[in-house]
Amino acid sequence: MARIEEFTHDGKNFIYLDISGFKTNDEFIQFIEESKPIIAKYAEQSLHTITNITDVRFDTRTKELATEWMTHNKPYVKFGAVVGMSGIKKIIVNTIFTLSGRKNMNAASTKKEAIEWLLRQK
Repeated sequence: MARIEEFTHDGKNFIYLDISGFKTNDEFIQFIEESKPIIAKYAEQSLHTITNITDVRFDTRTKELATEWMTHNKPYVKFGAVVGMSGIKKIIVNTIFTLSGRKNMNAASTKKEAIEWLLRQK
């Protein structure tokens, strides 16, 4: 499965960002650099994102990278959802939401649940 999947659903632009299983910051940095131009090609406030963080190893540098990445993406994203959170990851991700100024985000259990939530947002 591709790590970056673009699709349209009910007239809304979606991008699925799969960073699941990343264990090093180098993997994350490479993914960020690949994803930035794809995200930036969308009009402001037109994109709905789903980010899969299942089994991602987080440390202080990962948190910094994720915050910078989300700040970069902020102008393009109308709403976003994150899947694969549990335990301490929820705290880390909520901190990243706060630090990046993202209030249009939600945690979901599955990709399907994320899509359903995103479709309900106005």
